[in-house]
Amino acid sequence: MPGMPRRSIFTAVSSLAVVAVLAAGCTGERGDEEAPPDAEALLASAADEMAQVDTVRLHIGADTALADLPVREADAVVTRAGDARGSAQVEQFGQVLELEFVLAGDTFYYQLIGPWLELPREKAAEYYDPTAILDPERGVAHLLRNADQAEVRGTGDAGGVDAYEVGASFAAADLAALLPGVPEQVDGTLWIGQERPLLHRAEFSLPGGTVTVELSDFDAPVEIRAP
Repeated sequence: MPGMPRRSIFTAVSSLAVVAVLAAGCTGERGDEEAPPDAEALLASAADEMAQVDTVRLHIGADTALADLPVREADAVVTRAGDARGSAQVEQFGQVLELEFVLAGDTFYYQLIGPWLELPREKAAEYYDPTAILDPERGVAHLLRNADQAEVRGTGDAGGVDAYEVGASFAAADLAALLPGVPEQVDGTLWIGQERPLLHRAEFSLPGGTVTVELSDFDAPVEIRAP
């Protein structure tokens, strides 16, 4: 640079070097951001993790009255061993019934108004079997393994847990354990934990409304007895 003092030349070069280092540093930071996980791999990990869960609390709720679903709302604790207790709104013969229930051993105990009544487990399962939730061959693990067109859409909060948000499509047969009576194919969104790949929340879009399934209290101690 003709006419520029030697000190000024040194200062200009030093400034350019600092700018270059800062720019490189910023570029490096952007490159260090974690890419979203592969959707199929994430669902496979979640399926394996859910297959090992022994107990869970389940809540099912619909934002509207969906006539095709036999269960309108449910809150229950279920075990992989096949027992459960909780409450539910169940549609039967055009009426919505609110009941308390306990499923212990081979007997389904339920209470509408008055004393507890009993049904064989097999008979009750014709309407809804909450213990299928943790069955690796029928429940949540099976649903995750058979999800179609899965895509990680981002991250979000699911009951206070940092989770990946995954969109996918599900066949009615694979959803039967969670939501019997759904149409042929259903689109849904899953929230799978980032630290431990458990399914914490799922939303399914049905004709007429949305059904939300929330899972919590994984592997909490549970004791279920006949009433």
